[in-house]
Amino acid sequence: MPERVLPEHKKRQKMIREVVIGLVTLLAMYQAGRSIYTSVERQIFLHQQEIALKQGEAQAQEVNKELREGLSSYRSSDGIERLARERLNLAGPDEMIVRIGK
Repeated sequence: MPERVLPEHKKRQKMIREVVIGLVTLLAMYQAGRSIYTSVERQIFLHQQEIALKQGEAQAQEVNKELREGLSSYRSSDGIERLARERLNLAGPDEMIVRIGK
């Protein structure tokens, strides 16, 4: 069977079409690569934020624990007396407060 010979303008149209298809394919590959890159970058950023939030949560839980322990110590009469002495500078009926300047 003889090979079919295309006229020159048909060859040129075919070549232009293949070049356009190649360019569109390259553009699509570029966009897909860029999308994957930004997605990975975003995932890394979110992971770092998650770690920071977990650390902050752990610190907040530790502070809450210390505050709860402090509250329970102030519920007793000795704790209330200590609070009055330390924070309010109060003294008992038979005591005198002496302040020494620094």
